[in-house]
Amino acid sequence: MFFSMLCSSRSRSSVPFFVVIAAVAVCLRSTVSQAITLPPERSDLALVFSPEGRNRILAAEVRAPLRQPLLSETLIRQVENSYLNTSVGDAMSRENKISDWMLVSTRIVPCSPLGLIPGPQNEVLCWPEVRLVWQPVLRDFRRYTAILSWFADDRAIHSLYDVPASLALAPQESARAEALLKKIKSALETQPTSITGGVSESELGEFVGLRNRVTQALMQRAVLLRSGDYRNTDYTTISERPEFRDPKSAERLISNVRNLLGETTSFASLKEMTSFSLPEGREPPQADEWIFLKYLKKSGKMVQVDITVNSAQDGRELINLGLSPKASQMRDEPDLHTALDEMSASDATEIKTRVLLSPREISSKSHIINDRNLTLVPNTTCGSCHKFNPLRFDFHNLSYLEDRQITVSPRVKTDVTRDLEWLSRHL
Repeated sequence: MFFSMLCSSRSRSSVPFFVVIAAVAVCLRSTVSQAITLPPERSDLALVFSPEGRNRILAAEVRAPLRQPLLSETLIRQVENSYLNTSVGDAMSRENKISDWMLVSTRIVPCSPLGLIPGPQNEVLCWPEVRLVWQPVLRDFRRYTAILSWFADDRAIHSLYDVPASLALAPQESARAEALLKKIKSALETQPTSITGGVSESELGEFVGLRNRVTQALMQRAVLLRSGDYRNTDYTTISERPEFRDPKSAERLISNVRNLLGETTSFASLKEMTSFSLPEGREPPQADEWIFLKYLKKSGKMVQVDITVNSAQDGRELINLGLSPKASQMRDEPDLHTALDEMSASDATEIKTRVLLSPREISSKSHIINDRNLTLVPNTTCGSCHKFNPLRFDFHNLSYLEDRQITVSPRVKTDVTRDLEWLSRHL
């Protein structure tokens, strides 16, 4: 009954902001008319690709319809140059060729939070996203006395894309949806705790209705990537796609993924890139240092930006860690430990709640840091998100370390679970 009242035209001025936008989602759930062919499973949302065989998607390959590479040499060189003044130095260009970089995994996110603050508002203030994880994978690589058919270097580039509204909407509706998305992002930048001053309830309702249609189209395409040769239960875990069991089904999968990426991951849709790398030498336990980078789209170009930790309470910047923060197995960014003594007590408490400061805290903080309902990526450090794997020097979240099976971190597992929950409530 309460939600029915909110769906009416009565004033909602006395209702808390997060309750209003949750009610908008309930009111508009019926706007999605076309059902998804099959319920999405974990492997539909987290696609893991085999590093072996001929069926690989390479960064340098040109794809239709825009005749652009998936991850251009220009962007890879930009990341290489960003590492030059760090302990990584020129290791990325010395140890890897452009042709080594391949797509190792893809995350299809039904509705990625747009703001800086975890909470129920992210059920509505979100937009579908595609994330690509790239790694340099070497073929027939000599490792000590063994020849390995493949070997993944301890570095990666993640590229994040807002799914274009044109995936599901006609040109006029698509332009409207993207204008509303831009308006909501701008409102959240100005006032992270509420958009009520910048976006009206009618605009929010319109946004949700259009957004759900885009998400619906994305999920439909994700499920249709399945070859049809395997049972639905083969897609319930996050692991290498079952299609790679057979070369023909693997070839069909790669062809279908290329088509999906052609629709969703143009440079125009690229909004963010991140990267991490081990220094030269391929010895993670001995080097014990990983450098992190971040880039945002500004004026049509990817620009390296400082990495910050923002408050999960009000979105304020709690600390700026600079352009290339580092982390190790034992300690997170050294500057962070120094800065804690100079912060206010409340800010220091926030940091200590959502940042992994010591390996002793792994078990006690896992449920906080690895759950986006409690901690969004901007609310913690890069190192904290990457240090919960059983093998302590494995900093990968959904990528490969050397010749081991792909790492699926606790954060990825929880994110996929939250995505499936969101789908069950909204579509």
